[in-house]
Amino acid sequence: MEMHQIRYFLAVCQTLNFTKAAEECNVAQPSLTRAIQKLEEELGGPLFHRERANTHLTELGRLMMPHLDQTLAAAQAAKSLALSVRKGQVAPLRLVIENSVPMKPVVDMLSALQRSIEGVELTLGAGTRQSILEDVLDGDFDLMIAGQAGESDDRVRSWVLFREQCRVVIPNQHPLAAAESITLDQLDGVSLIERIECSLHPKFRAACAAKNVTPAIRHRAASEEQLQQMILAGFGIGICSPNLKLIDGLAAVPFADEEVDRDVVLAAVAGRRFSPATDAFVKIARARNWS
Repeated sequence: MEMHQIRYFLAVCQTLNFTKAAEECNVAQPSLTRAIQKLEEELGGPLFHRERANTHLTELGRLMMPHLDQTLAAAQAAKSLALSVRKGQVAPLRLVIENSVPMKPVVDMLSALQRSIEGVELTLGAGTRQSILEDVLDGDFDLMIAGQAGESDDRVRSWVLFREQCRVVIPNQHPLAAAESITLDQLDGVSLIERIECSLHPKFRAACAAKNVTPAIRHRAASEEQLQQMILAGFGIGICSPNLKLIDGLAAVPFADEEVDRDVVLAAVAGRRFSPATDAFVKIARARNWS
């Protein structure tokens, strides 16, 4: 199936006249007729009832018309987008962000990008650290922002943006809620709810192991909302980034141990070329004063 066949078919749908459709498409009528006949062969049946004064769509033709109309529109949009990119009118950026990373500083950088480059076309995604890494490696996104978890992946190139001080989330009535900070030693044997696939936890586990501290990890949550509701219900305490907005009844106390801090990084696939918008965003992020 070729695009000119679809264009000819839709022209006949509009005019219900092969001669007029050929004129509108600036093609000889025999060429238009042959193209539609070939399309009918590919689709397995006639698209029009050909009557001298009453050409009209068959049932197959009526079923195919919206799909082929959408196909032509998509092709025209893609062609227009490609032309805009060549002319520098559109600057696509596809950015995916780990769920636990705060959005406010990211949005500030995106606003700076929009002010510096005309035609920015932004696609944002989100997910766990592992899922967004796979998205970037598969080419679905250009860049990712995530917490550094354990050893760096040699398939990606990363730049540290800022360091976050991990916090303990506890109910307001907890004895430690009024403390200025909490040490890892104070969590030995304490029931802790783990946030599944959160990049805070590898660092936390490593820091606990280095000090022979063993929190009792009995429960797990798949989202920040689940984590907070479980803490509020008395299942245990949790850990979070300093930018998490807490629900009523919870407090966040910083760790005294620097070993629990995590780096938030901007990363891209090593060796992959940057688009103009991607390159500009990397430069803006690296030049930002994160203090």
